[in-house]
Amino acid sequence: MHPKNCLLIVDDEKRGRDALSILLAQEDYQLAFAENGREALTKAIELMPDLILLDVMMPEMDGFEVCQHVRAHAKLAEVPIIMLTAISDRETRLRGIEAGADDFITKPFDRLELLARVRTITRLNRYRRLLAERVRFDWTVEQSNDGYLLLRHGDVIEYANSAARYYLGLLSEGALQDGFFKHIEKQNFKREPAEAWDNWPTPNVGSLPRYLVRPETNQSPLLWLQVNILESPSDEQREQLVHLCNVSEQMNLQQQMWTFQTLVSHKLRAPLNGLVGLQILEEKHINLDSTQARSLLKIARSSAKRLQDQILDILQYVDSSKLFQHHHVFNLSQLSTLITDIKKELEIEKTTLFLADNLVDKAIAFSPQGLELVLRELFTNAKKFHPQHSPIIEVSVKSENTKMVRLSISDNGQSIPNHELAKVWTPYYQSEKYFTGEVHGMGLGLAMIARLVWSSGGRCRLYNREDKSGVTMALILPFV
Repeated sequence: MHPKNCLLIVDDEKRGRDALSILLAQEDYQLAFAENGREALTKAIELMPDLILLDVMMPEMDGFEVCQHVRAHAKLAEVPIIMLTAISDRETRLRGIEAGADDFITKPFDRLELLARVRTITRLNRYRRLLAERVRFDWTVEQSNDGYLLLRHGDVIEYANSAARYYLGLLSEGALQDGFFKHIEKQNFKREPAEAWDNWPTPNVGSLPRYLVRPETNQSPLLWLQVNILESPSDEQREQLVHLCNVSEQMNLQQQMWTFQTLVSHKLRAPLNGLVGLQILEEKHINLDSTQARSLLKIARSSAKRLQDQILDILQYVDSSKLFQHHHVFNLSQLSTLITDIKKELEIEKTTLFLADNLVDKAIAFSPQGLELVLRELFTNAKKFHPQHSPIIEVSVKSENTKMVRLSISDNGQSIPNHELAKVWTPYYQSEKYFTGEVHGMGLGLAMIARLVWSSGGRCRLYNREDKSGVTMALILPFV
């Protein structure tokens, strides 16, 4: 519903003001009144009217002078003015035009003529203001660092601002003809998580966030775009306004925090435990020349050296942005050694590895440090949520197709309610509290795993096992 047009009536005679009030009363205008020129200028600045009906003949400051002041004022300069005059000669009209009047109405008023001219000018003024707002909006959108797309039926690109064209590579008009989905596929963008895109193009308010992820290449850096469909103010659903926000820096920062927490938690615990021997020597006053003391000192010395190595290791790759650089590779022949090290560190007794013979000499486009973090997180979860904290973990590596490998990690612990499975990719979401009543850690692990995998151009899926209780995490990763 449009607000009422505001009309400012300026006349030093009450009879004139009343006459205009009666003539305009049934037109649903907001009417304001001024008795002289100075009051007219004050009220005009206060109200910013859509039209000023200005009497020419007034004492002290006549209508011509008022008109000149209005046109000289920065905010009032474009307000339409109809001058009301009992004089209809050519000289008066020319003077009014020079002062800045838009139209003239001669007294006594013809009601139909008055209403017609007021309607026409207020309509034109509203259109002028809308046009000015559109120009300002277009300028703001074009200068924005965020991308904006106008889509029809969720796929036909009708408009893209400069930022959207830059992010999506829409550098030619011909690219707009491809359609949204075909074009982002050409640009190597992945839609993640898949569940969030199933109901496209409905707005994703309160549901999983949608992302477009483009892995790093020799020509371009890693790019994360968060995609939001803005709510339509009407019931018309054929067009969607899509907001693209570059969240690459935010994602990198969250991954750095998670990496630091994970590395410190796992790598420093064991060597710190070894240093406890020094405290035993002090508390029990053991003879330093005894066999027991020498054994404790040897353990402490070894733990101190290991602690130093682990701290240097953490400092070397604490920046998780290095975990998915395109030139990093992991040779699958090293997987057995990595699993053995993690198994020993976490004190997990039973693990099995199946690596297809044709993959032993293959490599995947994933950093060794990144894969170590992923496996350690999954092994930790398997132990934490196993009823007796002694899981059997099965790792399987098979070809998905000629370009991708499927790395599956299965445990025999708790299953996850089906309605919770899609939510595990949300940061800080902890599905374990629904079936254990416990909340451990920050709830970032699975979300960060997904982001590392998506950033490499891969996919991931978590599902309950069909043959027994427990879950399987399937990582679909690209070959080098």
